[in-house]
Amino acid sequence: MIKILYISRINLLSDRTNAYNLAKTCEALNAQEDFQVRLVTTDRERDANTFFQMMGVKKPFSIRGLGVTDTLSKYGGKVWYEWLMFPYLNLRLTLFLLRQRRGFDTIYFRDESLTLAALFAKIVLRKRVFFEIHSVLQKKMRQFLNLTAIRLADGVIAITSTLKKYYEKSNNNIIVSFCSAADDSWFDYSKDKSVLKKELKLPENKYLVGYTGVVGANPNNDYYELDDIVKSLVTLPREISCVIVGELTSEAKWLRDVARNAGVENRVVIVPWQNRNKIPKYLQAFDAVLIPKRKKDLIGDSPAKMFQGLATRRPIIAGRAECIEEVLTDNLDALIVESNTSGGWAKAILKIYKDSELTRKLSDQAWVTKDKYTWEKRGIAITKFIKKATITK
Repeated sequence: MIKILYISRINLLSDRTNAYNLAKTCEALNAQEDFQVRLVTTDRERDANTFFQMMGVKKPFSIRGLGVTDTLSKYGGKVWYEWLMFPYLNLRLTLFLLRQRRGFDTIYFRDESLTLAALFAKIVLRKRVFFEIHSVLQKKMRQFLNLTAIRLADGVIAITSTLKKYYEKSNNNIIVSFCSAADDSWFDYSKDKSVLKKELKLPENKYLVGYTGVVGANPNNDYYELDDIVKSLVTLPREISCVIVGELTSEAKWLRDVARNAGVENRVVIVPWQNRNKIPKYLQAFDAVLIPKRKKDLIGDSPAKMFQGLATRRPIIAGRAECIEEVLTDNLDALIVESNTSGGWAKAILKIYKDSELTRKLSDQAWVTKDKYTWEKRGIAITKFIKKATITK
């Protein structure tokens, strides 16, 4: 039995994509024969049953909250607060690992701020360490911690091939395993689009192209190219409207300004952030699902939303980027824009709007493609990798 301690700072009440990916990864690893996973978060103790329900976890696993950090703190994200918390949370986590050293033999993590605790587990406790890498960070200190985690790890799990290529000079024991998977259990395929549009109070007589996800900036101060999609409406038939789901507070002000300046504000619907279990309804209310790339197109970007898009039974229109085209294939299971511009998006949207046969073909093939990316397959690939690294160590 290989006992894995998945260490994290995750807030169990968060409905963000990173919490979902972490929860489903833990479930997938824990489901494999001869593997046992325990999630330890430095965040507050929360209701585990609520967490499992929110994340669609059908086979629960053990969770322990240390109560060291609080992601809901009003100081969260502030530089001075993060600098103060960094040594403290690593010290507290290290003491926990020391006390629990007989209860696990492998550390798994994806948060570079926990590198010091992982280093202690590797050097002092002689435990195996596996690091899941999601990015090349622009902030020097955080990227230094990323590289330190890569170098100390017995094995590295990269979420894109470009990340694998970038980091294999620091650790050649690295595999690619995408950070998310298609999960059709979230969808109700018995409901018609028109019914869902009415239920969600979306324009019922419009052709809706839609996006669900982050609207504001990420930690690399990067945005999805939603502004080009909004601008594309200028040259598209007036029947076409764009729905953007995912605003927290006033993050979408920049998009409202873009829509107003382009004279299409009455064709752009911006919906507040929704609980994960409601997102499938929006996706199925759309006539086409949009997967834009990020503006900076940094190494490692991999939109988790494209995996969910594969399960919608709706045509996907996606930005042109290596990380997207590693999963989606133009004119097979998605339509990839010719150029990441408002003109490129307008041309692709119009093509889907006019061609019902293409719409059907892309939707049908996306349903086939989704079976290549399941949580079960991710669990099998990662546990096989861990087992192999353990034997050859």
